[in-house]
Amino acid sequence: MELRSKEYFDERATQEMRAHLKPRERTLQQTLAYACRILAMTGQDAGLAGQISARSERPGAYWTLRFGLGFDEATEADFIEVDQDLNTLSGIGMANPATRFHLWVYADRPNTHSIIHTHSPYVSALAAAKQPLIVSQMDMTPFHNDCAFLAEWPGVPSLTRRA
Repeated sequence: MELRSKEYFDERATQEMRAHLKPRERTLQQTLAYACRILAMTGQDAGLAGQISARSERPGAYWTLRFGLGFDEATEADFIEVDQDLNTLSGIGMANPATRFHLWVYADRPNTHSIIHTHSPYVSALAAAKQPLIVSQMDMTPFHNDCAFLAEWPGVPSLTRRA
């Protein structure tokens, strides 16, 4: 018996997922709120050190969780749209000032549509022990060749962009 190629199974699985896995229609804000709750359930709701955003349809703007809420509290109504100066364009509240760097990523990477920045307790422990994150099993393959390790902390990041 001849075994089929990997490509055969990749294509077949892709076709079957398209046929059988129908995503629910959600607003962007609902999707962000769900993501926040998942992050909170996994212990990644680190207050000021955790941010989430998604690119807005409006150029130079993004949606983010209003300042003062934890990921575990997030609802779709808690997301605000802000401009490049962190002025609130839609919704009520202010942005976490730490989300400023998200605009730089969106400007430099037009194919990036959302950013989640957390300080996972496990990765934080590795960093405190000066141990790099190593891709060691299949669930981590999305990070293969995409992990950086900062051996020395340079201090609080600046809110201004360097040229």
